[in-house]
Amino acid sequence: MLQSMRDNLKGTAAIIVAGFFGFIMVIGGIDFFTGASGGAADAVAEVNGEKITNLDLQRAIQNRRNMIMSQYGENVPADLLSDEQLREPVLRQLVSSSVMRQAAQDSGMVMSAAAIDREIVQIPGFQVGGKFDAQVYRDALRRMGYSAVGFRQVMERDLVMQQYIDGITNSAFTTRADAERVVAVSMEERDFDYVILPVQQLLDETTVSDSEVEEYYQDNQDRFQRPEQVAIEYIELTPELFADSIDVSEQDVRAQYEQELASFQAKTRRRAAHILLEGDNAGKVAEVQAKLNAGEDFAELAKSYSDDLGSRDEGGDLGFTSGDVFPESFEEALASLEVGQVSGPVTTDSGTHFIKLLEVENAEPPSYEERKDAIAAQLRSAEAEREFVGALERLADLAYNADTLAGPAEELGVPLQTSELFSRQGGAGIAANDKVVAAAFAPEVKEDGNTSDVINLTDNHSVVLRVVEHKTAGIYPLEEVKPQIVERLKREKASEQLATRAKELKAQLEEGGDFAELAEASELTLETSDKTRRGGFGQRGEIIAKAFELPAPDSRGERITTFAVSDGDQVVLKLRSVNPGQLSRQSSEQRRALIQQLASISGGAELAAVQRYLSDEADIEFAEQ
Repeated sequence: MLQSMRDNLKGTAAIIVAGFFGFIMVIGGIDFFTGASGGAADAVAEVNGEKITNLDLQRAIQNRRNMIMSQYGENVPADLLSDEQLREPVLRQLVSSSVMRQAAQDSGMVMSAAAIDREIVQIPGFQVGGKFDAQVYRDALRRMGYSAVGFRQVMERDLVMQQYIDGITNSAFTTRADAERVVAVSMEERDFDYVILPVQQLLDETTVSDSEVEEYYQDNQDRFQRPEQVAIEYIELTPELFADSIDVSEQDVRAQYEQELASFQAKTRRRAAHILLEGDNAGKVAEVQAKLNAGEDFAELAKSYSDDLGSRDEGGDLGFTSGDVFPESFEEALASLEVGQVSGPVTTDSGTHFIKLLEVENAEPPSYEERKDAIAAQLRSAEAEREFVGALERLADLAYNADTLAGPAEELGVPLQTSELFSRQGGAGIAANDKVVAAAFAPEVKEDGNTSDVINLTDNHSVVLRVVEHKTAGIYPLEEVKPQIVERLKREKASEQLATRAKELKAQLEEGGDFAELAEASELTLETSDKTRRGGFGQRGEIIAKAFELPAPDSRGERITTFAVSDGDQVVLKLRSVNPGQLSRQSSEQRRALIQQLASISGGAELAAVQRYLSDEADIEFAEQ
């Protein structure tokens, strides 16, 4: 079957990324890929009789929304987050995942318990400081509504699907001949010489008439289209606006420290270890109790018996608690122990624990010197926050129906700011924010002249605005674009003059002239570029691109051309040689990396083909919307 699908692979397929186990997926809901549902809901699609419910879809949409927000931050375009925008691609992804998962199940693949454990402890969302944390793991499962057993089942199902995917992608390969062809083109080197005839020298002596400007303007109206634009005045409020003007006295800092000191209670921190036995297993509990009574090593017993993946390899060590980390019955049992003592069986929602107290330490209050800067910052921040909240409450009333925001700004003691003209695509500064752009172009603000509502950009960043200038869409007036038209026409005229000189120089080269001597006679600088590869930026990038467009040198060993670059400069270029890249010249590490990369690309393409094949063969039904 796989060979049949490979034979039907056509075109360039997108490489599908199979990173199934990141933090966002796990904490935001693993169901984005599994299609698992926690309840009965209407089906939005069926794949070979397996339902994808509306609950599955809504969870997946929220996951995708979270990922977009984490990528773009607070300035994410609002339309990217709408259900209407996300529904179809997310549903397609759910269908594709369902098809792949079913194929993995039908293949008879399985995953060992040890492999599942390894994946769970490597999930970033379950780690603290790069290390698996059992408490974080349990808390995360509780938030997601999973039992440990249920979560392992979900993980097993998805790991089997990943195994199926890996079986496809890892079976792809590339031949040395393929690699040699890629290297021949991608690492090709060219040797060439060139001179630049600069247009700048002719600009001052080049003239353009008003009639030429008018003709160009009339003939190129499409180049001078102006989008609808507005300029705004606005008041921007943040706590930081008020913080700089707030003084915090030594007396206030000292008083706050004394309050902290009075309320400080020296907390005893206890370091615990445990052996966790999940489920109702009285026989196993009795067995562990007997071994403990016989004096066997607690840490070794934890490694052998504990069901806590995060602590068993550390002898059951859970770290320190101040009495509020573990369940109440666990903490009570721990507090009753002496250092080195082990409790009897203690039951919590997680199972049955045998608890050992490893260490006790007492915390001491920090000194005034240690705390004073932090306290001063806290007091300043708290006062700034109060002033911000107060100003925010007054802003809406002050700005309502105001003909200008100058009065409200003065009343609040904050600056009134203005923007440059910007379009619906946004602008610089505050105009880069989508919420500001949407408010500025709202009809009641743009057309009716009203002040906007208070716009909360973040919890501590708010804006109110008025449109102070509005330009409808149209064509820029000639007087506004005349300078750029004059500049363009001058460059075109000067470049045309230089083109004649460039062609004369080319002819001299074709007649056998020495490039260096001709360049010197024309007071030009000859640039030599050997072993040059594709790429580059600016004018240099344009010249390299032209050099690689030329066919290989003719029988006389040369290929000469002239051309203009984007700023009007003329270039005369002589291509001397073309040297295809050679795989044998690469290091063994580079060859291996290249072959692996090509195989990965091939594997991604084959995976896309398999997904298309399975989807084409599957019975997929979408519910009517």
